[in-house]
Amino acid sequence: MKEDLNSGFKIADLIVKRLEGRLSDEESQYLNNWKNEKEENLALFHSLSQSPEKQYFDRELKLEKANKAAGWDKIQSKIRKDKVRKLRLNVMRIAAVLIIAIGTTFFFSTLIDQSSDGLINPGRHQAVLITSDGEQYQLDEEITLSEGDVVISNSTKELIYQKRSDNNKTQLTYNTIIIPKGGEYKLTLMDGTRIWLNSNSKLRFPSEFGSGVRKVDLEGEGYFEVAKDPAHPFVVDVNKAQVKVLGTSFNVNAYPDLNEIVTTLVEGKVEVRDTIFGSKDQLMPNDQYLFNRVTGKAKKHVVDTDVFTAWKDGRFVFEDESLEKIMMRLSRWYDVEIIFLNESVRDLRFTGDLTRYDNIDQILELIELTKKVKFTIKDRSLLVEEV
Repeated sequence: MKEDLNSGFKIADLIVKRLEGRLSDEESQYLNNWKNEKEENLALFHSLSQSPEKQYFDRELKLEKANKAAGWDKIQSKIRKDKVRKLRLNVMRIAAVLIIAIGTTFFFSTLIDQSSDGLINPGRHQAVLITSDGEQYQLDEEITLSEGDVVISNSTKELIYQKRSDNNKTQLTYNTIIIPKGGEYKLTLMDGTRIWLNSNSKLRFPSEFGSGVRKVDLEGEGYFEVAKDPAHPFVVDVNKAQVKVLGTSFNVNAYPDLNEIVTTLVEGKVEVRDTIFGSKDQLMPNDQYLFNRVTGKAKKHVVDTDVFTAWKDGRFVFEDESLEKIMMRLSRWYDVEIIFLNESVRDLRFTGDLTRYDNIDQILELIELTKKVKFTIKDRSLLVEEV
């Protein structure tokens, strides 16, 4: 056992040197020989050495991207100060675990098993389709359905409605697609309109449009690329407001737990009208219209539309956004409950550009680097507290 322990100290020291970039050729050869002695050594080396190093530099790369546009609040300066300390902490953990694990299969297997526990994974393509006859279909599996002259399929992870024949006879039948928390889905309607639906959203729509207005009902968030048809205006109906278009691209955020309905126009022209107070306004590209369905107040301003549409391209973009709003977005996407332990942290503001497909802990680590807030995950609850 003493031999194993001495060997453990030596290997740990070599991995420390490797991560710090000061490994000699002779020491490198010794480390390689040890790795190749048996499969357990190689797997242990990869688990303890390459993975922490890769994760560290992956985080560095993400931080650089987050800082590219506007940057997190003073993150970069803190990263420079903490860089050596953080790498050294990784090294110390590696050394300690390696010394214990060498020659001990139990510790090795426990380490590998624990590395996959407790992860809160990002959302994925999932939805439920409810057809006009009340049948429900899980869209994480491929389906092919017929509804009158309409063929419905999702073989490309996108729900597509297509007409079977040139028959002009149309009977309006309505379908509903529900996106749960932790989900997203795309669909193409019969007229060619494409819609991206965000997590915790619901869309009710006719399987085939009639001869009048093309109307759908939205709850939650959707991005629309409307097929042009001047003779048949397209209307998105949300609770207490309507967005009317001829052919355009825009985003509507109308979650029922938010007082504001936010319409962001990317291309074309839309008219936004509230159905309670009667106010309306026309939007041009880059305009955003905010309507408060409780007070009836509305305002229009120019924005960078990418901030509000990046979600459909797999990104989280925050621009001087409050932590409370950021946490609401993470809650829907990762299907977690957010619990604020300090009310003061709700108003902290952050800026960044991150991928939506990382595990939640990687995003939380970036925010924690500001030294303003700390996160604790318990089951599927995320506790937020002031540092």
